Amino acid sequence: MPDYSDVAVLAVSKIDGASPISPRMAWANAAAEVFPRSVSMQVKGCPRTTFLTLCASGVVRGVVGGAAMQDSENARHAQDCLKLLAHHPNYITMSPRKLWDVVTHASGKTYNQQMHVVLGLAQAGLLRFGVEPTV
Repeated sequence: MPDYSDVAVLAVSKIDGASPISPRMAWANAAAEVFPRSVSMQVKGCPRTTFLTLCASGVVRGVVGGAAMQDSENARHAQDCLKLLAHHPNYITMSPRKLWDVVTHASGKTYNQQMHVVLGLAQAGLLRFGVEPTV
């Protein structure tokens, strides 16, 4: 069954493709392809914000960073996850929910697929670790 890791990887291919588009448009197009029968899955905000934060941070291969992003909990969780993965590369094999517990210090905060995005990109080799995020 497809998930938001599939959306993230497909979106990067659209950004860096023959007809480059913005990360936001790439996400929207990829989500529509991966979840063609579910508008609610296509517009889900938490994974989209995580993806856009990573792109704006300049850590996604093939994506020029520097776009302005609003500060949000999802943006902070994405940044915290990047730091964890940079210091603990073996965390890339964790389940998304387990990684969420580590990132949020087992706060009980509801998981909304954010770590699927980060892990999908990391496992596909699309994140640059050791790059200081610009956001």
